[in-house]
Amino acid sequence: MWIAITIAALLAVLAVVMIMQMRGRPVGGMRGTGAGFVQGTLTVTGVSDRPDGDSKGQSFCTVSGTIVGPGTEPAEVYGTMVLDDGQPWPQIGSDHPVVYKPGKAVSSWQFGELPPPAPLDHPDPFTK
Repeated sequence: MWIAITIAALLAVLAVVMIMQMRGRPVGGMRGTGAGFVQGTLTVTGVSDRPDGDSKGQSFCTVSGTIVGPGTEPAEVYGTMVLDDGQPWPQIGSDHPVVYKPGKAVSSWQFGELPPPAPLDHPDPFTK
């Protein structure tokens, strides 16, 4: 009985931790504003071979590369992309948009682009 209660409590704590981490990542699916993230570019320096696609028509591609952009020195990283059948396979030397937290590109980068800035609610009084 105590074992079941302990396991249930641990699962509840784990669920709370996961939810709190997800709330702090507005960039994942490019939801929200991407606050605290900047746009950069990943130049591919290594890429895995293309496997056969899975039953959903997707393939996993492991890439390594160098991220360059504002707020960071060039950073060597690696990660995984999910590509649909028909999408071009990354090539060495190709560039891909990424987002990251300035100064923490190695630990916070993700494939994607920041959403465009919101339009101004009022006209700029200094432009004609």
